[in-house]
Amino acid sequence: MDVLCVGNATIDVFVLLHKLQKFSYDKFSNSISFTLGEKIPLDEYQLCLGGNACNVSVGLSRLGLKTSLAAEVGSDEFSEKIINDLNKEGVDQTFIDKETRKTPHFNIVLSYEGDRTILEEKNPSDGFSVGSLNPKLIYLTSLNGDWRKIYDKVFASNPNSLFSFNPGTRQISEKLNEVLNLLPGIEILFVNLSEAQNLTKDFSPDIKTVMGKLKNLGAKISIVTDGINGSYAIDRSGEVYKLGAVSQEKPRERTGAGDSYATGFMYGILTGRSISDAMRYGAINAESVIREIGAQKGLLTKEEIEQESREFEEFTAQKLWLI
Repeated sequence: MDVLCVGNATIDVFVLLHKLQKFSYDKFSNSISFTLGEKIPLDEYQLCLGGNACNVSVGLSRLGLKTSLAAEVGSDEFSEKIINDLNKEGVDQTFIDKETRKTPHFNIVLSYEGDRTILEEKNPSDGFSVGSLNPKLIYLTSLNGDWRKIYDKVFASNPNSLFSFNPGTRQISEKLNEVLNLLPGIEILFVNLSEAQNLTKDFSPDIKTVMGKLKNLGAKISIVTDGINGSYAIDRSGEVYKLGAVSQEKPRERTGAGDSYATGFMYGILTGRSISDAMRYGAINAESVIREIGAQKGLLTKEEIEQESREFEEFTAQKLWLI
């Protein structure tokens, strides 16, 4: 097994609002509003698989790696959709829990002009079982409830694996110290800029300072994504890299951008590429995903990402500083 992903598998219902009909948009506050009791016309909706761990397991499987997913799904017809789609994608389901919940986790995604608001189900995970697979890499990502208990099972059962970690915003805000305590044992940390600032408690615009403080938290490699501004990486030697975004075009829908970047980056590292090349894989994969609706439709295959990487060979990360 190459990668075990531990986290959520969800059903995401995307509601796309294209036209200003019975709702308004305020560009200064970046908010939409509508009157309670109104019927708001929908331009489009789609039902998709989601969840950080599920997205990454599917993405890495498409890239030719052997992946497994540990998550709760339930036992209803929506749960069957998750199971059937994972089967089609070739994702191992040894640690899929169908017993604890009756229904899978649901999210409602309101999308307008390429941005979105997610109505997220907060019901906690009750604690599913994760045994030994000893993969090359284990990807830990957001969970509600007693997530540390689940993570500890993973650590204890897979002592020979390396770990990557993408903590959820809620994990950072509610259990910051527990997140920080995990970082010295993490090989690759993935966060966006806001999450990096919250982890380091440094809200200055100086990315050099933020990256230096992030390195001091203990992860061997730290990745910070920053939307259309691109991404940053700092390695164990303190070298900081910067890569711009593939395109400045407005995304169709940006859900899954971070997951697809992490997918491409881990694929690069696991196949022996440099950090600079791995960042290019991540950016290319993310660019493909934000051109589609949902977090999984645009995930590239191995052949597609290698072809695009050759086409974008000059699109490469620059070394900025040695910290």
